[in-house]
Amino acid sequence: MRKFVAGVLLVGPGGALLLQERDEHAPTFPNQWAFPAGVAEPGEQPLEVAHRELFEETGLRVAELTLFWEGPMPQSPLYGYLFHGRTTARQEDVVLGEGRAMVFVPPARIVDLDLAGYARPAVTDFLASADYQRHLRPPT
Repeated sequence: MRKFVAGVLLVGPGGALLLQERDEHAPTFPNQWAFPAGVAEPGEQPLEVAHRELFEETGLRVAELTLFWEGPMPQSPLYGYLFHGRTTARQEDVVLGEGRAMVFVPPARIVDLDLAGYARPAVTDFLASADYQRHLRPPT
């Protein structure tokens, strides 16, 4: 199986997305913003990677993640899987496990961020999607 990366677009209170400000030590796209993500370890499946990376980078666990997109990663030689989910966690529940910051960012503020090349199209497409709109509805 080829190397791949899996990431998570996590929607929090008020429709904010959980985004990471990568630090100067990041091997790719240093000092830019992106969603929690990482490369698979041997034997892992995409959904397992998404759950593991979310927990390692934020300390958060969610019951359900759903595939939003898969394909060649823009500006990367890796194949990617991007999942989405919802959380009731608040900013004070987030544990910074990697990077400079891990912040719930309201959609209106995302346009002001220096998003990594692979993150910008994914975040833009997600915010315009029916999947994102479903996360804005109260849980049933």
